[in-house]
Amino acid sequence: MSARKASAFWPLWGWPIALGLLSALGLLSALVGDDLWDWASWLALGLPVAVCGWFGLRRERER
Repeated sequence: MSARKASAFWPLWGWPIALGLLSALGLLSALVGDDLWDWASWLALGLPVAVCGWFGLRRERER
């Protein structure tokens, strides 16, 4: 893999990977326990949805 291709990987795929890991963490925390774990799962599952919604609405306004 050339240096140019390697340097383009993280700017392109960094945030989708991070949001996917956050979603997986939210699903796992929902299975682990109650009370604090429920709040952690809501936060971890709601944050990717909020980010996608924000970028979706921002794109609509730019048109």
